[in-house]
Amino acid sequence: CLLKYNNTKVGNLTNIFSLSKMVLGGYGVCFGTLVCCLELNLSFLRHPIASNFGFLYNPFLRLLFYVLMGMVAWSFETVLGMIASGALGLLAVGNTYVLCRYPGYRKALEEISGEEEEVMRREGRKQAWKHATLLPWWEV
Repeated sequence: CLLKYNNTKVGNLTNIFSLSKMVLGGYGVCFGTLVCCLELNLSFLRHPIASNFGFLYNPFLRLLFYVLMGMVAWSFETVLGMIASGALGLLAVGNTYVLCRYPGYRKALEEISGEEEEVMRREGRKQAWKHATLLPWWEV
């Protein structure tokens, strides 16, 4: 009985470190980073995302992308993967509903993020100027 228990644990470890799981994990990280950068809506990220991943600005294509992300999460065949897949499914349906029901939502979000970005840029310049003028260069 103990030998069987140890074999299943070692088998699980070799299953985690398989090449296919690592590639799928890399895809999951890249897809998650892409969605995070899209939702942050920073000006220096807008153009590269729009030119390379323009399908994310269409609600139905974004729905398909979230479904693909959910299938990648489901493919890990773990409880955490299934939970993540379910959460992505709910996110996909909710996101598509909001974007289709309220078409002005995206425009308002871009306006708000533009204002916040300008405030962050101003604060960054103030802090940089303050840091540059208060300390001599040899003490930095």
